[in-house]
Order: sequence, then C-alpha cells, then structure tokens
Amino acid sequence: MLNKDKKLDTELDLETINEIDATPDIREELDQASAEIDAGYLEYSAEAVGFNNREDQWNLYASVAGLIDNGASVLDFGCGRGDFKSFWLSEVDSILDYTGVDMNQPLIEAGQRIYDDRELILADWFQLNDDVRADWCINIGSCNLRYDADTVTNDMEYLQRTIENMYQRANTGVVVTLASSLPGIEDGLINYNPGDVLNWAQSKFGQVALDHTMSRELFNLIIYKQ
Repeated sequence: MLNKDKKLDTELDLETINEIDATPDIREELDQASAEIDAGYLEYSAEAVGFNNREDQWNLYASVAGLIDNGASVLDFGCGRGDFKSFWLSEVDSILDYTGVDMNQPLIEAGQRIYDDRELILADWFQLNDDVRADWCINIGSCNLRYDADTVTNDMEYLQRTIENMYQRANTGVVVTLASSLPGIEDGLINYNPGDVLNWAQSKFGQVALDHTMSRELFNLIIYKQ
C-alpha cells in the first residue's frame, strides 16, 4: 500500500550523519556520504515515491497495467521518477509510449538521471500544453496527498478537477488509484468514499467502473471514453 512516511531505510541515515560532531575533513566526507545516500534514495527507493517496498509498488502498478492495452500510449499524472514504464517493460514485456508529469523536482531529476527512454515533465498537471495527450491517462495514488498550494479547493473538488483534466487528455480512458475510506483507518492519506466517487464519475462521464478487489485500502476508478 502507499506509504506516507517514506523513511530512509539505511544503517547510515541522514539524521545520524547530521548529528555527528566532526572535524572539517571528516565533516566533508560525511557530507559526501550524505549526498550519496540521498541520491541513491531518490533514484532507487520505493519509499521515495510513496510505497512501503518494491513489491507493493509493483503490485499496484500491475493492477493498473492490466487495464491498458498493449501498444497504447500513457500519460502518467504524478509520475515520480517514471517507474511505471520500468514495471511495464519488465513485467508486461512490450513497448510503451510513456510520458510522465510531476511537480516534484527532485524525483523528476532523479528519473532523468537513471532513465533515458521516457519523457518526464516537471509541471503542474493543470498547466500542461494542450497537445500533451495519450491513449490512457493514469494517476496512481497522486491524489491521496495534496502537494499544491491551493487552500480554497477542497480535496473532492481537486480530485474532480484532476479527473476532468485527465479525461480531456485521454483518447481511450482514465485510471485513478485512490485510498478508500471504507476500512476506517487513520493512514495520513486523503481517503475517498468509493460510492461517492463512482456516483460522481457515472453522472459526469457515463462509462465507468470501480475495482476494489486489489486491497481493502485502495481502489481503482476506470473511465472509458465514449
């Protein structure tokens, strides 16, 4: 499941390094070690992009990938490093025309360092150029936390605006992964009532499905273009 804390899992973590009282030479070496740990964390850790571990990340990606046709193009809202394409290439084993968009500059830059086969856009997804489109628009958990500075729009309104934006940019359909309110747990995420989301989407778009089988905590909303 999605992980809110995203804590660094390493023996020599950044907090330990920062607490060490050292001479300038040793301090410089420790600062370099700190930078290397931070870079490796951003570039390769599942926790850095909001998952407890790689298995949870891959399982959630699988639930979304199973809804997308081979040969389709994908626009990933809240892409992080663009790991979804790596999952697709390794597990689906077919070509994927992939574009990702995210406001998190460190994660976009980490993805650009480790991948050279995908387009990653550093931007607010509401500010994308009109020609940025794909067969499928996906959003894997990126509406379960708010990173924007909008203090006026409530969480449900923000979600609805995001889905409407995705729908306008999709040729075939939309998949959104959301945290469910049904378990009634305090997980630090924005939790959505699946029935409320489904009813709104059906009234707005028509051809809609909801999959709550992958876990109790998460569900996928699927919208098909008519």
